[in-house]
Amino acid sequence: MSAVSPATSALIDERILWLDAAMEGALAAWSPDLDLYRWARYHVGWLNEQLQPLSPAERRKHGGKRLRGVLTVLACEAVGGSGESAAAAGAAIEFIHNFSLVHDDVEDNDEERRHRPTVWKLWGVPQAINVGSNMQAMVDTALLQLDAQIPAEAVLQAFRIINRAIVLMTEGQYLDMAAQDAQSMSLEQYFRMTGGKTAALIEGALQVGAVLGTRDAGRIESLARFGRSFGLAFQCRDDYLGIWGEPVLTGKPVGSDIVQGKRSLPVVHALEAAPESTPAGARLRAALEARDVPVVLDLLNDLGTAAFVSERVEEHTAAALDALERARIDNAHGHAIRDIAQYALGRES
Repeated sequence: MSAVSPATSALIDERILWLDAAMEGALAAWSPDLDLYRWARYHVGWLNEQLQPLSPAERRKHGGKRLRGVLTVLACEAVGGSGESAAAAGAAIEFIHNFSLVHDDVEDNDEERRHRPTVWKLWGVPQAINVGSNMQAMVDTALLQLDAQIPAEAVLQAFRIINRAIVLMTEGQYLDMAAQDAQSMSLEQYFRMTGGKTAALIEGALQVGAVLGTRDAGRIESLARFGRSFGLAFQCRDDYLGIWGEPVLTGKPVGSDIVQGKRSLPVVHALEAAPESTPAGARLRAALEARDVPVVLDLLNDLGTAAFVSERVEEHTAAALDALERARIDNAHGHAIRDIAQYALGRES
């Protein structure tokens, strides 16, 4: 899959600068003497382990894609709003994503993120929890920076959308953790889980951006539906890579989700396709419990699971692109949203 177009890349670069400025504005509004805020800046990719500033290139390498925040800003611009005015909302979305990652690293006992030690690995679990909780508070701090020219009604609606996204995301994370090592799980349960932990925040990102740029309810709804379908497709693709991705590209070993006991889409499909009462089902469950990756991979191959997952990616991608078409955003910012979606859903890492 090739990279996004040069025009989209230039738009992304500029909007990341706006997002980072808004995020820094929120962090700088509080107690500058506390390492708490420097640890947050480390997590988002601005400082090194000695809490010294990184170069712009290193910031991009360790700071993540800012995908959700960029989409927030582009959604606002695509429907006629001011991107710079919406950057505070994009920063809020990024704080949600990043506080969840700090907590995820604790929950999953992950020692590295973006090729660096995680916050808990450097400064301990209790302080990592504190960093994540403080970053959640930064969500409101960022939203309160929204341009004074934005109507109060739109700001209130933005708060409601973002609150809903946080609730659904944490519900989804709960369901994900509760499902670990489950002997059975339906596809309906899987999509409820991923609809919360992944799709809800991307849906909220597009919806809040649109709300800040237009009062056209139809376009707002279409962009929200795009975000949800894109989020579901994104998670399905992520689950595919978690089983069959190239380790040199993903940075994870083959079958990493199997080793962690995750109930990702390939495993859920296999559990449904091979009931426990069948020989294949009994063998599958025993192999999953033993973390026997080669045996699980052989069974997934026999069950046609890779094709099933790829079909779900295509299904949700088509739904996302249909919703984007209905949003009527035939402009540079709308084209950039489509470009980003197509690139993200074809990624290999």
